[in-house]
Amino acid sequence: MTDQEPSLFDIGEKLGTISGQLRELIHGVNGVSAKQDALAIRVAKLEEAEAGRRAQANLLTTILKSPTIGWLVGAAVTAWAILTGKVHV
Repeated sequence: MTDQEPSLFDIGEKLGTISGQLRELIHGVNGVSAKQDALAIRVAKLEEAEAGRRAQANLLTTILKSPTIGWLVGAAVTAWAILTGKVHV
């Protein structure tokens, strides 16, 4: 064997180092994957909450724009004013 050829011990040592680094890499990837899953769950919950908020806002807008509701509120206020004596007919 010449001085430039690696010994079996050197090859085994390098293989062990590579194996350890590979384990660390796999562990890191698993950690990132778990964080990504947790983030996806949070985003899904936020999207669900936003959809609920939008639905409530749409319902409120529809009610406020309804002419029927306007007439009913007007009639109720008029009846209240007449019954309490605020307005004399």
